[in-house]
Amino acid sequence: MTKRIKIDDVAYTAYQCHDIELMERFLTDFGMKRSARTNDSLYMRGTSSAHHVHVTRLGKENKFLGGAFRVRSRSELEKATDIPGATNIIKINEPGGGERVTLTTPNGHKIWLEYGAETLPELPARRVYQMNFASSHLRFNTAVRQKASITPVLRIGHFVLWVPDAKPEISWFCQYFEFVPSDYICAPSDGPEPDVKGTFLRYDRGREYVDHHCILISESRKLGCHHSSYEVLDLDAVTSGHDYLVEKGWCLDAGVGRHYLGSLIYDYWLDPFGNRVEHYTDTDLINDDHEPVYFVGTAAETTQWGMAPPPSFFE
Repeated sequence: MTKRIKIDDVAYTAYQCHDIELMERFLTDFGMKRSARTNDSLYMRGTSSAHHVHVTRLGKENKFLGGAFRVRSRSELEKATDIPGATNIIKINEPGGGERVTLTTPNGHKIWLEYGAETLPELPARRVYQMNFASSHLRFNTAVRQKASITPVLRIGHFVLWVPDAKPEISWFCQYFEFVPSDYICAPSDGPEPDVKGTFLRYDRGREYVDHHCILISESRKLGCHHSSYEVLDLDAVTSGHDYLVEKGWCLDAGVGRHYLGSLIYDYWLDPFGNRVEHYTDTDLINDDHEPVYFVGTAAETTQWGMAPPPSFFE
């Protein structure tokens, strides 16, 4: 049996569209900066040292191409070649470089495992604005001054896969990667077991606290990417970025609000080609003491406060 792969973090998601210049204008307003550009590809970065967090390739059809994870060592790539259907380790001959193994999930999604990519100097970002609460005062002699503006993306935190058949997809990720379920989204069921429709997976690192999820597998009639999600500094970053994108006339999907599962403060937008992207902050950090929740409720109940997602969000 293949030993489970140790994942460092999400690396990027990749899309294809027919107008790279338009995509770059949107992603720039969304808070990314160009890392590299070729005749047919665009690489956009955040403020972290990662070479890129979003890839766009030129093509007639607008579609999701796949998602990438960074592994912790080259030996993890070597282990990955034993996964059924995996490619050999190949050199990446594109900006950022490194090495890659390509995998195909049971539902046909492409997952790239990568190691050794180039890193870049981190980009400057403002300090986090501490908040003064009734029982916890954190900010002294320091004012908050935040106007509507581009809010810098820090990193890609997670992405969500639409799949027609969720069970084999979840089993595949948990069998081959060091992932473990955090929480479940369920439909009402007459039987003794919940009817699971979505599973949040996180890094399985025992006592270490990690983000609530790095990927969500969501059962759907669609096959693709529900959204890619990018962390920003704080609540002011989410709301100032929201106002800026409104001013620029881009397409709001849902936000600002706070999710029930994971507790993230979210703001969802549609890029010019209909792909959903998210700014988020304040996610739950959990470890193996966490007890998974089997959430059964209405679509509206997935939001605790704020602008709830539209019906299309739950297709």
